[in-house]
Amino acid sequence: MHTIARVVLSCVVLSFAFAAHAERNFSGTTASGAYYQIAVPDGWKAGDSLILFQHGLSFDPPAPNPDLGPLKDLQLSEGYAIAASSFRQRSWALFSAPDDNADLLAAFKQQVGTPGAIIPYGGSLGGLIALKLAEDPRFAPVPGVYSACPPAAGSRVWDTAIDLRLAYDVVCHDAGDLPTGKQPYPWAYNLNDIPDNLSDLEDQALLIPTLIPLNRCTGVNLPQELRNGAMKRRLAQLMDLAHISSEKFFVTNAGYAIYALSDLVRAPDKLNTSNPFTTVGVDYNDATLNADILRIQADPLASLYFRWASDFRGNIGSAKVISVQTSQDQLVIPANQYTLRQTLPSTQLTSAIVNETTPTHCGFSLAEGVSGWEALRSWIAGGAQPSVNDLQTGCNNASAAGASGACRYDATIVPPSFDSQVRPRPASTAPNVDARYSGQWYDSSHSVAGAIGVMVEVLDDGSANMTMFTYPRAGVVGARDTPSGAHTWLTGVGEVIGNGIEFPDVLLQVPDGRGAMRTQHWGRLGMSFDSCEQGSMRWDWLSPASSQTVPIQRRTHLDGMDCSDTATATNATQQPAPASSFLP
Repeated sequence: MHTIARVVLSCVVLSFAFAAHAERNFSGTTASGAYYQIAVPDGWKAGDSLILFQHGLSFDPPAPNPDLGPLKDLQLSEGYAIAASSFRQRSWALFSAPDDNADLLAAFKQQVGTPGAIIPYGGSLGGLIALKLAEDPRFAPVPGVYSACPPAAGSRVWDTAIDLRLAYDVVCHDAGDLPTGKQPYPWAYNLNDIPDNLSDLEDQALLIPTLIPLNRCTGVNLPQELRNGAMKRRLAQLMDLAHISSEKFFVTNAGYAIYALSDLVRAPDKLNTSNPFTTVGVDYNDATLNADILRIQADPLASLYFRWASDFRGNIGSAKVISVQTSQDQLVIPANQYTLRQTLPSTQLTSAIVNETTPTHCGFSLAEGVSGWEALRSWIAGGAQPSVNDLQTGCNNASAAGASGACRYDATIVPPSFDSQVRPRPASTAPNVDARYSGQWYDSSHSVAGAIGVMVEVLDDGSANMTMFTYPRAGVVGARDTPSGAHTWLTGVGEVIGNGIEFPDVLLQVPDGRGAMRTQHWGRLGMSFDSCEQGSMRWDWLSPASSQTVPIQRRTHLDGMDCSDTATATNATQQPAPASSFLP
């Protein structure tokens, strides 16, 4: 999932002529520290289309002039403006990428003009980000998305990494042990133990020297004649677990399982030392692994936040999607296309796979990439939905016009289910959140300097409204969030994710000194429910940067909605609350 300059197309030098065009270029940084680059063809005017290009996963810190993609010259010649962000985060940048794109769009509007249609486009991690932008109302209208080899299973793709990482400790015990990180997650490296020179985890020359224990255990970097029987057995066992046949891809996947996973779990701008993964109850179809692998249980609030940031839920309105994948990719596996096909209606998605003989990650030819793009343009313009065979025909036409590379779209390839390739996790026993969870909830521990209550309204469209308020405890002078000691009011709009609700942008209501209220960004809040009556809540303040997790219990139900099969209430019902309740 490395940078897009090498991800979407294996050939980045355009070999066929485009119409001559002039362009204006803009670059800079946003307040978050992300860099951006914008290219605008002459003649572009407000209301014309803008492509938001998304790069793939990289361990590099943000850098100036992010790449505008391998189809830049073609797209500019067709009259599209193109803009790209470096993202403020490295690696799995999904926690901030939508906001970085919103900042990019604001810069574009200020310096160039307000665009009409916005077309997200990217490859690998960038392909998933492109899909998620189509779900975000800040980028409407989005008529179409071009998504190359996206990890569309979102948070589930990381189950491969945690399984491989924990299986390594079993298979390679006393034969190449890895360094351990701080408890309670010794399987995650401390951040300062991740090498500084990692950029592209497909770069074997950079990666292998950092993985000496892996080579000691498996001999993967040794000639066959120097590998002993134990090395060969251990390598085969790990590759079989991960459904990997290519040793090159095994090394890359190990890099993700060791380094990218550690960054995800420990980085303060990601999960901040919390665990979203579960191996309890997973059947590895291997007696040794089933007996000895470390069994870990996800923190439900970490899992909620991770799923909110990572998962594509398909809420894209009428947008049209073309997604392409290589058949033997062993990093972003073709089963991701299966997940995508299960998520979107077939009338809105053309999912196509190219038939390759040698495994690559997103190793499309230029002709294949151009074909997918041109098919999306035609579809957006009112043409018929393209089939996989249409993409093959378009590829042949692009090749005849001078685009380089083979044409290998194959309609007969059917991607396997994701669960057949990555061990499924046990189903959650907690019911999904619905309107019955609406009502008043309170902090049942009262572990902070005052009682906390939350009023929740869950709507039919899967969104939720929240008002949170605090009162100082009796005898406590001053509330945590206001110097005056008055109660604090917070509001937010969130999204239901399974058995939880994520409120990504909670607003603090503050008096403006003139008798009115103003709002300021306060932080984020997540609620995870064990049942219809209890759960837990975590919030993260922006300033000062800190967090708190508390248990919550229900205080009131809505009329007739108490999660009981025999509910007959005609008025809102209340549960007992302690004397220091947030209610008067």
